[in-house]
Amino acid sequence: MSGAVYGGDEVSGLVFDAGSQSFRVGFAGEEYPKGDIPSYIAIQEPEADADIEKGEAMETDDNSKIQNKREKNYFIGTTKIIVPRPRTTLESFMKEGLIEDWDLFEKIVEHAYENILYSNPAEHPVLFSESTWNDRARREKLTELMFEKFQVPAYYLSKNAVLSCFAQGRTHGLMVDSGATQTSVVPVFDGYAITHAVVKCPIGGDIITEQLAQMLDEQKVDLVPTYRIAGKEEVNEGDPPKWTEKKKLPEVTESYDKFMKKMILEDMSASMLQLCDTNIEMDSVDKLPSTPYAFPNGYTKEFGAERIKIPECLFDLSYLKSETKKDGLMTVAQMAATSASLADIDIRPTLYSNVTVTGGNSLILGFTERLNYALATKCPPTVKLRVFYAPIHTERKYGAWIGGSILGSLGTFQQMWVSKAEYDETGKVIVDKKCP
Repeated sequence: MSGAVYGGDEVSGLVFDAGSQSFRVGFAGEEYPKGDIPSYIAIQEPEADADIEKGEAMETDDNSKIQNKREKNYFIGTTKIIVPRPRTTLESFMKEGLIEDWDLFEKIVEHAYENILYSNPAEHPVLFSESTWNDRARREKLTELMFEKFQVPAYYLSKNAVLSCFAQGRTHGLMVDSGATQTSVVPVFDGYAITHAVVKCPIGGDIITEQLAQMLDEQKVDLVPTYRIAGKEEVNEGDPPKWTEKKKLPEVTESYDKFMKKMILEDMSASMLQLCDTNIEMDSVDKLPSTPYAFPNGYTKEFGAERIKIPECLFDLSYLKSETKKDGLMTVAQMAATSASLADIDIRPTLYSNVTVTGGNSLILGFTERLNYALATKCPPTVKLRVFYAPIHTERKYGAWIGGSILGSLGTFQQMWVSKAEYDETGKVIVDKKCP
């Protein structure tokens, strides 16, 4: 049914890729997403009734102003959520790669349509990415939401590992996706994810930022978030920072302060961390050149062996600090080898020769080379191992979205959409039949 409606190129599909760190949206057929916003939403609690009555004593004739102060306010997008506000917490709609808070998710989709895409949902078919381990109830709920609430004309749901594979121009491979909250390995063969061989572990970018925070704490480096800084002076390396604090700052919540500090830690992670090509040798690590990092308050410090040791926890769990729970954790190479061994023996050589890395952690300098070395010691000696990665950073970061953009713009894909007519006829269970 939908093929007859969406067979032409004049109708542009939309691609939504929801992740634990950010939410990517854009038009199918384009090179990169049109918008990339944090998956976190700032939620401001209403003022207490006593405060409202006190503050609105002169405005008793205008009930709308008082009513607004009794409702929660939601702020979405990087520029909105970093503004310090009282009674404001930051929450994500994602948990372990799955949509957890549907109200927040609905608000972020509305924001994407109104403020990024400037599109009417009823005019564009939409393709969503999903985690390979997504459950049936969530898939059906998303289908129902898009057709009932947003009235989309057509819809499709695709595994993000498969989309990342398509982005590399392949239909099969061992997809190693290392993101913010976890790392997952999914075998893909002939364009389908082998779900029984999926291996995932809660080790990712968030653990690296935790390790960075502990290191700074041990070195007695005060992490001052940008919202507190009014001005700063340049000081020599090693000298204490000289900065002035903003006046009349609202009393912010702990979650907001933690989020702002985490932004600095993520910037540190992206700009100075590095992995060795092989296992760490302490003698050689200490001889490696150090890298300076300038903190927002003007303080500059050189980091040497620490910048090598911290990301090493992805490949050697002994580098995790004792505070972090190591029970049940696996290294990236262990996950890749385990996932390949769970797949059918006939396709294992194909998987090993098409190992593909994607996700934010794969941007750490030396990640691909380190995975290649660690995996070479675990795979069968007769197998030819090849580890691929997109040469451009943005392609690795937006792998799943780019794959969705390619898929959604193919002429042969137009007949695969789940149309509104099919949904009305069959109901939300249609998603399990048409979106494997």
